[in-house]
Amino acid sequence: MSPEPLPIYTPQDTPFIKKRRNRLSTTRTKQLIRAAERAYDSPPPPPGLGECCGSSCDPCVTDLWKEELAVWRERWGEGAVEDGGLNSSSSSGSSSGSSTTEGKEGCGKEKMPGSWEW
Repeated sequence: MSPEPLPIYTPQDTPFIKKRRNRLSTTRTKQLIRAAERAYDSPPPPPGLGECCGSSCDPCVTDLWKEELAVWRERWGEGAVEDGGLNSSSSSGSSSGSSTTEGKEGCGKEKMPGSWEW
């Protein structure tokens, strides 16, 4: 088993957070730091299927998740494992049946019933 990679930045020193510190609320700063503190193989989970209402809220939960994911990626750099190791066995296996395992990448690809395609 290989050792866990070391993060590039500490959560508080991540450039994404440092650049926006004056414009972020205290609560949002804490949320981004919490996202950056996640392990290298544990990215922030995407929002659930019914969490985005599709009415162009500002900020949208999807946009907030993308910011948290960007902070997490920036802290861990190339050492980050975005799928959490869940698809490592299916990606190294044969190519037959790949449409069912590789077609879904979280709730970003799924549509809520009755939602619009923007």
